[in-house]
Amino acid sequence: MTNNISGITLISLVMTIIVLLILVSITTYTGIDTIHSAQLTKFTIELKMMQQKVNELYDCYINGRVVTINGTDYVGKGEYANQHIENEQQQTIQIKQGVQDIGKHIEDYFTTNELETIFSIEKSGVTDKEGYKYYDEKTLQELGFTNMKYRFFVNVANRSVICTEGFHDGENIYYTLNQIPDGVYNVQYNNIEIN
Repeated sequence: MTNNISGITLISLVMTIIVLLILVSITTYTGIDTIHSAQLTKFTIELKMMQQKVNELYDCYINGRVVTINGTDYVGKGEYANQHIENEQQQTIQIKQGVQDIGKHIEDYFTTNELETIFSIEKSGVTDKEGYKYYDEKTLQELGFTNMKYRFFVNVANRSVICTEGFHDGENIYYTLNQIPDGVYNVQYNNIEIN
């Protein structure tokens, strides 16, 4: 006589556990990869938005247009504007800041070592920090950006944007759009000078 014993054998239990472990590891890896991909996308989007704004500021810079930010006028490359007083024979000259003066002095917010690290061939690829301004949270809000995670060094005259923190992908740190893998950014700029 044969006894029919039903149940789970040790082999089938081990196989089930192995399959479940494989599924859990795939799900975990996919989740981590998705989070990393989302962070890289946010970084790229913020850099593109900042680059687009710098391209607009560059147009004002080249063509002598006025940009008003938080009640302050920034005029092209910076100009002298004559303002008439009640007596038309007297004039005072007021120096207006140029568009390249938007932002804060980078030396006031970063140490020399921090600046030398970011402004290097190994990091950002940019070695000349002349003309760069720091766009902090307040400056970005005044330009119309809210809830931006990153802060930037901007040189309007060169249309250059460098992220101050950079994006870490595990192996590399990216500071500019050109450094991002497949990093040909799609913010187009047409250099049209109006006289």
